[in-house]
Amino acid sequence: MTRRILIGFTFALFVLPANLSAQADPIEECQSRASVLVNADPGVISAWWRGGVDNGDYIILWTARLANGRALNGFCEANPRTGRIVRLGTSQADASINRSYRLTPEDAEQVCVREARARFGPGNGEIGAIFQEHVSTKATYWVEWRYDNLARTVRKGRCEIDSATGRIRKFEAKTGW
Repeated sequence: MTRRILIGFTFALFVLPANLSAQADPIEECQSRASVLVNADPGVISAWWRGGVDNGDYIILWTARLANGRALNGFCEANPRTGRIVRLGTSQADASINRSYRLTPEDAEQVCVREARARFGPGNGEIGAIFQEHVSTKATYWVEWRYDNLARTVRKGRCEIDSATGRIRKFEAKTGW
């Protein structure tokens, strides 16, 4: 009986604290990541919740007041389960960061791949996406995706993505060729 108590105590002492560790605070994590992006002290960056997006992540807006009096704005997308930042960006109006759109084409490809993976859940298949530069506009990105398995295309389609928010406006899928 005392051995069981000792084993239970040992389990509680070593295993439970690792599982009960607190997750990262998304607002503090966003402030930290934004401070690295704009090369400023985290104390001059304010961040606040904006709301959720369709994929379940949270959007946090941030503003950095720099020493020269300028203000830079941006956003973070945080995973609600882990508190980790999955995407960091700046607003389009900031001239100091050379960006023609709010969302990068690579980010748009990742958004489309995540949506295709969530809808079809490929086991051993590979989902790839290609940004369609010639049909995309400043407000809307078009991304083509393919789900390949064993050297053949199982499904393919395209995503229409809002470049400001990263939300999918339209998701199309076709089977095979």
